[in-house]
Parts: sequence; C-alpha cells; structure tokens
Amino acid sequence: MKKLSIITLLILFLLPVHVFAKPATVSAKKDSVSVEGQFKKSFPKSNFESISPTPLKGIYEVYAGNQVYYFIPKEEVIFAGPIVTKDGVNITSDSMMKKTAKKMAGLSLDSALKIGHGKNVVVEFMDPHCFHCREAFKFFSKRQDVTMNIIFLPLSKESAQTIKSILCAKDPAKMFDDIMSGKIDDKTPLSACTDKKVDETVKTHMKLASQVGVGGTPLFYIKGQVINGFDVSAIERLLKE
Repeated sequence: MKKLSIITLLILFLLPVHVFAKPATVSAKKDSVSVEGQFKKSFPKSNFESISPTPLKGIYEVYAGNQVYYFIPKEEVIFAGPIVTKDGVNITSDSMMKKTAKKMAGLSLDSALKIGHGKNVVVEFMDPHCFHCREAFKFFSKRQDVTMNIIFLPLSKESAQTIKSILCAKDPAKMFDDIMSGKIDDKTPLSACTDKKVDETVKTHMKLASQVGVGGTPLFYIKGQVINGFDVSAIERLLKE
C-alpha cells in the first residue's frame, strides 16, 4: 500500500476550508450500505459520475463534473486536494488524466483544424496566444510524422478574435501557421468575419472542451494518453511507440 506524503497529510488536517464534515456517527448498519449509497445519503446535494476505491484504505475517489475529490465513509467526510505518494506519484492527477483520456477517445474531430498528414494523430486543445502552445507549435511543425487536430479554447477576448480570424481565412491552415510562428504579430490587423459556420465551429470547440473538462492549454491526446501541458519528453516517447 502506498503511504500518504506529508503534503497530503497537511491537506487532510490543516486545510479545513476544503473539508465538509458531519459528526462521525457511522453505525454497523451503515457499514453494510454501499459506499455509493452512503455517499448519497451523507451528501444528497452532491452530484457525481463515479465513486471508486483508491490505493488508500477507507478513502474513495469521487469523480464529479471533471473534478476529483475524496470521501471517507467511516467519518462521513469529503475533502479536496492532491494525494501524493512518498515516491512522488500524484494519484489524483493520474486518475484525472485517465478519465480525461476516456472522454477524449470518443471525441468527434470533424470540426478540428487539421494540420499535416503524418501517421501519428495528435489532438491538441490550444489558445493561439498561449506561450506553451506556441512552443508546442515549433516542436510539431518540424515533424513530418504527425497529423494535428487543433481544437481552439480561447482564454481571452484577444484569443477569441484571433481564433475567428484563423477560421475565417481562405486558407485557415496557412493563417494558423502565420499566427503561431509570429510572422504577423503586431504587423497585420486581424479581422473576424460574420460567417455563421465559423461561429458554429467556435461554439463546437467550446463544447468539446467542456465535455472533456479542459481548463487550460495546451492539452494533448496521443495514442490513448492525455498529456497536460507541453511535456516534450512525454510527447516524444508516445510518438516513438
């Protein structure tokens, strides 16, 4: 069994702002009730998609609305925060990435902006003004073995305008390249069209981000795995497999 790190213990005992508890009145009868049933009874207003055991005895993971938190049935307590083992393994993050990957597997890519014709299919949620997204662009633009499926997630009004300018262009792929490479930064005023199809594409991308639970950029999906952020070593490893 993996042990809790000092960081997690501090989360459990020193951050009451994240803890919501009821008096510990668990009876023998309650012990026979399923964890899911007990959770519903203890916290009837809390919605969830799944409840599953963690490697830590007596602690269950609750997955709800693209968020992970934890439930201790014995004490009727829920708490939020990362669980990290002594070996540095972030159990919370790993679990979240696996759940995100399952959602990504069924994602429709019909509306994505496709770049390249390589054998390795890469899905990227990105913002054109995100620094790490531009660093990722430099990395992927040098490769011939990938097909990029770009799904836009604007994190600012400026980014929303830029995204519409890309999608409104006669050649969206070229405009994307020009913007991401910095060729037209602060040189050419961007203008967005009023094409309804473009508006629908933007809305679709926002829905996809919400569906998967993407809160920041960049986020990649490669060969069944999710990479949160521009982790070059992890990306290269997956592309070589």
